[in-house]
Amino acid sequence: MTELHFSRHLNAEAQAQASSLDHWDQHYEQLSNGRFEGLSEDLHLGFVQVFHEHANQTLLQNGQGRPGTVSFAVTEVAGSGSWYCGHEIEGRRLIALSPQREFELLAGAGMDLMAVCIDTAPLAELAATLFGADFELRLPEPAPVRQPGFDESELSKLLGAALSLARGNLAQLEQPAARHMLSLSLADAVLHCIGCDAFETRLPPGTVARRHIVALAREYMRAHADEAISVPDLCAATGVSRRALQYAFEDVVHLSPVTYLRVMRLNQVRRELQTHRCDSIGDVAARWGFWHLSRFAADYSRLFGELPSATRARWLAESG
Repeated sequence: MTELHFSRHLNAEAQAQASSLDHWDQHYEQLSNGRFEGLSEDLHLGFVQVFHEHANQTLLQNGQGRPGTVSFAVTEVAGSGSWYCGHEIEGRRLIALSPQREFELLAGAGMDLMAVCIDTAPLAELAATLFGADFELRLPEPAPVRQPGFDESELSKLLGAALSLARGNLAQLEQPAARHMLSLSLADAVLHCIGCDAFETRLPPGTVARRHIVALAREYMRAHADEAISVPDLCAATGVSRRALQYAFEDVVHLSPVTYLRVMRLNQVRRELQTHRCDSIGDVAARWGFWHLSRFAADYSRLFGELPSATRARWLAESG
């Protein structure tokens, strides 16, 4: 990995925010209404990566971390409704990420996330040096972490200080000694996180059942991503009634199945307005099941804060 690199992006698209993080396989969908405004910062210090994300809209995020790494993040959000891998998260929370298993995060509007990602091999070597050759480096499950006496704010301050230094005086980190000491501090913080035995991996039975229904529905959506899917399609795919599907979606993603499907289709239209530039807006909309164009334009504008014609015009201008 590059010894020292820092990037900062202001993003106008949810998926652009997901793609701005190097070496992570992520997919973001915008769920709340309004123009998207996001910030992503990414700092690489050899075997350590520190990043920060903020968005003004509610996002459904899923994906996997960078292969061969251990990652922890501190999330902070006002209000309720956010969850990570099925567990509700409020205020400031520490969460673990795994490159072996996919994560899902429903990030409420305004959520701030700062994370540290460290290559496993040098972290295991450091652990053996600090704690002895018998120390077992446990790879965490993707779940929230709660440990009595553990102060998430201390990790948050450390990550914030590293990013602040990168923003204001990256040249200081060009000094090998400074870079090495910061990397060791971050690695030590991750070992502290791994050392706790408080990964909240067990979900309540009702939550498990509802998440399973939504997972089946979303798996069907991914398998039929190029089709306009209906609620009866999801009922058939999940084997549940319309009412059970409704309850599951409202509990897990805080949207009805009808609204969720419309939001997903609108996100697909937004992507195709960029990639299928020779097709008319009406053709793209129709391909995703929007037959009432004035209603489609109103729904699109409500979700993304601009008309589809404005989206296409802006992307054409940006591409030259």
